[in-house]
Amino acid sequence: MNRVKNLRKSGAAARRITCPECKAELDSNLEDFKAHVRDNVSEHGNLTGDAAIADAFERISLRSTEYAGQPSNKLSKKRSSGPAALESIDHGDTSMGNERGNKKVCSPTSSQHQHASPNRKHPVNRSRTHQNNSGRYGLRAGLAGRPSNTEQGSIGVGRQPKGIFHASKASQQQPPPIDTQYNFTKNLIDNPHTSVTPQPETNPISHEQLVAEVKGIYAGLVMIETKCIEVDNSQSTDPEQKLTKDQWQALIALHRTLLHEHHDFFLASQHPGANAALRRLASKYAMPARMWRHGIHSFLELLRRRLPDSYEYMLTFLYLAYAMMALLYETVPNFKDTWVECLGDIARYRMAIEDNDLKDRETWTGVARQWYSLASEMAPSTGRLYHHLAILARPNAVEQLYFYTKSLCVLIPFQSARESIMTLFDPVLTAAAAPRLPAIDAAFVRVHGIFCSKKSKELLDPSIDEYCTLLDPYIGKVTKKFLEVGQVYQIE
Repeated sequence: MNRVKNLRKSGAAARRITCPECKAELDSNLEDFKAHVRDNVSEHGNLTGDAAIADAFERISLRSTEYAGQPSNKLSKKRSSGPAALESIDHGDTSMGNERGNKKVCSPTSSQHQHASPNRKHPVNRSRTHQNNSGRYGLRAGLAGRPSNTEQGSIGVGRQPKGIFHASKASQQQPPPIDTQYNFTKNLIDNPHTSVTPQPETNPISHEQLVAEVKGIYAGLVMIETKCIEVDNSQSTDPEQKLTKDQWQALIALHRTLLHEHHDFFLASQHPGANAALRRLASKYAMPARMWRHGIHSFLELLRRRLPDSYEYMLTFLYLAYAMMALLYETVPNFKDTWVECLGDIARYRMAIEDNDLKDRETWTGVARQWYSLASEMAPSTGRLYHHLAILARPNAVEQLYFYTKSLCVLIPFQSARESIMTLFDPVLTAAAAPRLPAIDAAFVRVHGIFCSKKSKELLDPSIDEYCTLLDPYIGKVTKKFLEVGQVYQIE
């Protein structure tokens, strides 16, 4: 405290000004300067009027401030933690004031008769006691043994003015209020070692918490799933009933909620902290299949049967379901084979309802084909996937025949492919081939249709001869493109 008093005395001694006209030394006070000018009018002929006197006083004050001696700061900039750091702040540590550049912090006035210039530098009292003693800063002050607000007073922080500062005595007698934009500086002073907010601590989730979370999610999921099944069944029994816009939106919201519940269940049950038993729950209760059956497929079929009235709502739900499956494909890789096939199914639905824009139809056909191809690579023994690819291969009859045959010959054949392949054979098992097929393709498909269906055996030899006759000219016509077709011919 003695150091602070000495610094204030030296600052008061420096607050003397020199009259530019008569070189007389005066106190840094506007009223005294006015009285001095009026007493010696002959020597101050250039200062006529109160405005000129005030301007001259401000210029003299600014000049005297620039050349005023500053108290030396011998305190180390290195700050220690704990009460010692708070003590150094309370006893006039000005190192932080120098580090802040042009932001000036004024110390509280010790008397009502002190009138400090706004640019004058004084020793800074770093104690920051808040007016609310019950707040965080009041608690810190009490722990450090600092005086309360009523004993110490408040601190005023303000900007450095850019122009001439005109202040009345009433405004100079009270410290300026704390500006809100200096809250960051205030926090920095109170917490000298923390300039960036640290990351909050996160506790790892326990196994018991995971189990409770999964149980809660599953209970809500079952309730919504039951409601979806009930609504879909009731709407399927009366396909002629017209639904309003609000009813369609309510159905979409209901199924969207079910998809979100499934997503939460998968994230919780497949959490990295889950044990093997918790991870097996999704497979044990067939959650991927239930999600597809009750959350997506049944509602898509309901929408499909209400076309074209439900076209816009079907588009909305298709995009919603596609986005959810793509998210699960990225976040729940344990069931990636299921997500891939579901993405292909959704893309095939999107392709099937597109009748107006041929480009969009081809785009979604390609998307579905890519997902099904990826799924067949992950599960090459599943015949169902090749059946899906056969449907997408239309109108290429040779490629359709290839995928239908493969779906029946793999380890897990898809028996429904027997009916589907007959839709390809029936048009060519007559004497006249289907007009939409090239002659060589019709002959090739007819030969396989006779072997498979045991029908129209009398056309077997003529069809073989026709194919052999057309093959050589066809190869010469398509040249390198025959490599792809020839591969299919060879496999079949």
